[in-house]
Amino acid sequence: MSTRTHGLVVGYDGSPEAARELCLQVSERMGIPSARIRFSFQLEQVVEAGQLLAATLVDAYVARSLPAFRGAAAEDVAAVRRYARMPGAETGDRFEELLVECGVHDGTDGDGLLPEIQRFAFLDFLTELVRCRQIAAEPDPVRRAELERRPDRPDPGIAAAEASAAGRWTDLTYCLPGVELLPGHTAVMLGSGLLADPTVLIAAASHELGHQVLLSSDVPGAAGPLREPLTDLYAVLHGFGIAHANAALDEKTLGTPTVETFGYLGEHAVAEALAAYRFRQHQLVRDGPLLPHWHQALDPEPRARFVARLEELIGGPPTVLGW
Repeated sequence: MSTRTHGLVVGYDGSPEAARELCLQVSERMGIPSARIRFSFQLEQVVEAGQLLAATLVDAYVARSLPAFRGAAAEDVAAVRRYARMPGAETGDRFEELLVECGVHDGTDGDGLLPEIQRFAFLDFLTELVRCRQIAAEPDPVRRAELERRPDRPDPGIAAAEASAAGRWTDLTYCLPGVELLPGHTAVMLGSGLLADPTVLIAAASHELGHQVLLSSDVPGAAGPLREPLTDLYAVLHGFGIAHANAALDEKTLGTPTVETFGYLGEHAVAEALAAYRFRQHQLVRDGPLLPHWHQALDPEPRARFVARLEELIGGPPTVLGW
């Protein structure tokens, strides 16, 4: 397993073009065809635009003004009218600004990120529809009141800010009402805040690309509650463990009120996964010392845990035992 990422980041300048090239290289190294993967680095704009569009879909659902909504059940329409948290929202100029930023109305050919925005919007709308149905169907008034008091969805602007350092994968093949079908296409959407650090970008891209494989597989848990840490593990075991270990903790935030972390496993678990993989790999191929030279690329904390876990696996320090 190659865990080195230095060769990927040579010449990286933090631009969207360089980020896309980096993502393509990650995809290639994971053995994932990239011809129909839409990489983008404006997740925050897509999330915000999607939420604003979802608000207009709520209004359209209540009014049954779209063909796809004209057959909606009367009780569902009543539930949304009564319990929706985003009826009558004004998208206004901000939505148009976001469309331009996402390449939809910028005067160029193509639809920009419109399929991704529409996908987010319909998922957001469907989440709200399910919520309203659940409240309306609850016979216990106390429980119904509790459901209504659950924390509101974040404001679009707040959601966008949170998405700037995040990533999302989605399948654009699914045909939702009003969404143009893109057969065989998927989207890896990363926030602009990830572009500054190539290590974090590699970790994020390899995670999202892991969804590309696992969600279409029969791997147990790939679509269950543990799907996110499992997807991290998939990326770790396909060559990107150093990136995940080193990106797991933002050391600049140590000693501050808010310590920032990245990923779902954490540096300790990633280091242990790397050690377990290395131990098994060495048993199979005996490719030199058990302690590989690439472990020096790990940050100090995950490196120490990597070595300690190897010691636990073999019953003593690997250098002393000659492994």
